[in-house]
Amino acid sequence: MANEQKSIEKKRHILESLKNLLENKVYSQISMEDVAAEAGLSKGGLRHYFPTKEELHMALIEDFFHQIEEDLVFVMQGIDSDDKAFVSTLFGVERFMLQKRNIKLLINIILYGFEDPKILAVIQSFLRNQLKTIETIISDSAENKDESNIQFYGRITQIILLCAGLMESLDPIKMDSVRVVEFLLKLSKGKVINPDSEDNQKS
Repeated sequence: MANEQKSIEKKRHILESLKNLLENKVYSQISMEDVAAEAGLSKGGLRHYFPTKEELHMALIEDFFHQIEEDLVFVMQGIDSDDKAFVSTLFGVERFMLQKRNIKLLINIILYGFEDPKILAVIQSFLRNQLKTIETIISDSAENKDESNIQFYGRITQIILLCAGLMESLDPIKMDSVRVVEFLLKLSKGKVINPDSEDNQKS
């Protein structure tokens, strides 16, 4: 058991080292030697835990998506009303995506996915599962129960959440997260939002 825990901790350390490197480089510029040096290991020591570069990056991707999914579960615990569940869920994802480090990781993951079908399959699976989670929340609280609309609103919500951090990283305007979540909440209920409407001007 002690050896297993030690192995888990070592793998976490290696993944954190890879994340550090991805702060300043893209995945294609990083070699196994770079990761080993950053982690304070020999190349052989690194390969003991991750035999190939693909396995190393696959572990990073799974860890990244797992963090987002954990946030989704955590913020929904103990929430009573549908509105609170939806708002808390969105805040959980948005907090994660507004961190520049996570945006850089996501960009690298997507770039890698375009080159490797196996990586792309993992990305697609995560996005589809995340979409289903958002759709379920919308379905529970939406006034309009049209399934096609629910999926449409779910996808829009997903796009806004994933792109919010990218936009703020590239061109920050100190975005008000509360207003973003309120907008998405109205959207989830099937309300068409007109920027010039009286309701929107009041909010």
